[in-house]
Amino acid sequence: MSRGYIPEKPKQIVIASRTENENELLRKKLQPLLSTLPGGARVSTTRPQATKLELAVHPDLIIFNFNEWNQNELNWVETLRHEGFDRMIMILAKAEAPKAVQNLALLERVVYLEKPYEQRDLLGIAEKAITEGRVEQRVHRRFDTEQAATVEFGAGRSIGSRIFNLSKTGAYLELNALQDVTVGETVKLRMELDDVSRTYVMPARIVWASMMGRTGGTGVGVHFTGRGAVRRHIVLA
Repeated sequence: MSRGYIPEKPKQIVIASRTENENELLRKKLQPLLSTLPGGARVSTTRPQATKLELAVHPDLIIFNFNEWNQNELNWVETLRHEGFDRMIMILAKAEAPKAVQNLALLERVVYLEKPYEQRDLLGIAEKAITEGRVEQRVHRRFDTEQAATVEFGAGRSIGSRIFNLSKTGAYLELNALQDVTVGETVKLRMELDDVSRTYVMPARIVWASMMGRTGGTGVGVHFTGRGAVRRHIVLA
């Protein structure tokens, strides 16, 4: 006999900030996510030192909202892992200690979002963390841009695109038309900067793709694989 439709259970999100005021501000920022997740979501708040008590609700995501990231904050993450929590943890903090932030990339199922951040980044990363259980670690902050670029694929195929955000390690861009792309495929981004009369060619690897971006073309997330860093005047171009 058919059991009929079984609705999805609401996702459980735990926010851990130093003060209740910070918890409430972050809860408001997450509000749009509560209606877009299948089954909805419930948010509970606590302090970092009491986060392990929230494991009883079996959270799908725990968000630590810190001013900075250091050894004390790392201890809270390690405590949760010791208690058996194996789902995604998000860290919101300022990047005032570069070495400590780089070490975040070595932690399993932990994603770092640098303060100040865009709300859309917070919502997008939180949703992916909950629905997919994994987020590509992004240590460097991304900057919004409107930089035109050519994406060079293999076999001499080149497609125009526009980069919408850019960091030292990767970028999000949308091709000028719908195209079949393959995750893992290697490409080159060619950016011509008129103000400095220079062309930058940056090798990259496609890490995710969306058939249609917000401008009508295929959306692509890439990770830079070359040795050079993106210069600041590229970011602000």
